[in-house]
Amino acid sequence: MYSNYLIPLCALLLTACSHEQSIIEQSSIEKNSHKQSIPATAIAIEQNLNQQLLANHLAINLDSSGQLANEDLAAFAKKIEHVRILALGEQTHGAASVFALKTALIKYLHQHHGFDLFILESGMYDVREIMQHAKYGQSIKKLAPGNIFYMYANSKEVTPLFDYVNEQLNTDNPLTMVGFDSQHTGGLSLAGLVTDLTKAQRVVDNAWVNSPNWQVFSLQLQQVLDGSDVRFPIEQEQLFFSQLDTLARNFEQHKSLDNNSFWYRVTKGLVAQAKRQWQLGDNRSRQMGENIKWWAEQYPDKKIIVWAHTWHLTKEGNEQVNAGKVVSNAFGDAYYMVHFTGEQGQYLSYIDLKNKEVTKPKRNSVERLFKQTTTSAINYIENKDLPLQGSDLEAFANDYQQTLTANEWSTYWDGMFILKEITPVTYQK
Repeated sequence: MYSNYLIPLCALLLTACSHEQSIIEQSSIEKNSHKQSIPATAIAIEQNLNQQLLANHLAINLDSSGQLANEDLAAFAKKIEHVRILALGEQTHGAASVFALKTALIKYLHQHHGFDLFILESGMYDVREIMQHAKYGQSIKKLAPGNIFYMYANSKEVTPLFDYVNEQLNTDNPLTMVGFDSQHTGGLSLAGLVTDLTKAQRVVDNAWVNSPNWQVFSLQLQQVLDGSDVRFPIEQEQLFFSQLDTLARNFEQHKSLDNNSFWYRVTKGLVAQAKRQWQLGDNRSRQMGENIKWWAEQYPDKKIIVWAHTWHLTKEGNEQVNAGKVVSNAFGDAYYMVHFTGEQGQYLSYIDLKNKEVTKPKRNSVERLFKQTTTSAINYIENKDLPLQGSDLEAFANDYQQTLTANEWSTYWDGMFILKEITPVTYQK
């Protein structure tokens, strides 16, 4: 799987730590010759962290068939023994090598370590409908385009995961796939969500559903689902949000009925979706976090993997409460967030579907450090026990451009995969 786009191993891992250390020391001499103004304490902090990173990283190699070596994946799994919710981020939605690594991790952790619930950044209703169709033999891969987030549905490197979910459905150990996005933009939502929501509410409040008010309200809901950014007149808008509050309250008060707690979460998502489209506020990611919490409650005995953009999953939000913050607050150390970065290459921009270059890593970056000192296809570093405070070592944090310094890493994530090569997804229209 990886042989098509990961750089092949040029040689075995450098076998002696002293060799790696000599490279770092030589690099430090070169850097210091150009930066005489750097305080000696800062140089010592940087050298110490670099040495600790090289001494404690996990090298993940390819086996003779070009697959990730199971013994290396087992070593990663050992690091997350205490974890119930594993969050796998991504800097951008268009890196094939990252998608392939995440897919391999999910398969391995499902097969060998009991991670049986897979939560994907796509609409709750859309994914639920897809999975219901899949139970009757339909292909998730074929249902995904137009219903699951387009960069996942149309990227060649993600579709093997959909096939895997299909294959596991009728086994003794299925991988359950659900969505957690609070906005609903897929074709299945557009076609059926209002109808199914009406059926669910009819059981709770038949008089309201049969009234002219509901007819108007359901048409307004459909406008939101259709993506309209045109606000209603102020009195209609106030009534619309008041009716959404009533809808949510009805579902919450009758949550013992089948699926009503699901419809409560969908209704809270519709509130966030309308406000976001009308630029009244952006509560999308926070509601996504509440959805993850809800799924965890529905499957209390399952270990969970979440797949989404890094900045939905970080343990602190960026100027807002994000999904990761909600889940981290709820589950503490049982929530473990993993970031992904790379030393060089390209990715497909999900904005304009054009290939973009990974920015050349800075001199004082973790990507450059590993590029100069290791040959493994992938390396993993865990923040735990690393002397990160006070260091100005950087890592790409978003779109392989913006960076975060080492003393901020633990605020946002627990560990980081560093890939030798970032490759663009193969987008299939």
